Amino acid sequence: MPQLFTKFSTKSPLHGVQMGTGLGLFISKSIIEDHGGRIWAENNNGSDGTEGATFCFTLPIVNKEQQQKRQQPPSR
Repeated sequence: MPQLFTKFSTKSPLHGVQMGTGLGLFISKSIIEDHGGRIWAENNNGSDGTEGATFCFTLPIVNKEQQQKRQQPPSR
């Protein structure tokens, strides 16, 4: 599953038709990690009638004080 988050990773085409560019999860991972979060996929084995994967992500909570520090220009 880690290969899902690499550039140009796509599932084998269905009936010879390729869908997507293989960049969506790569870009999502980059944005989420740039914000201090993480993203992962969980395989649905189908035992409960579901198939495919569940995608999860977390982002840190920033309080007002931390947000103000981030918005201040760097001191010289």
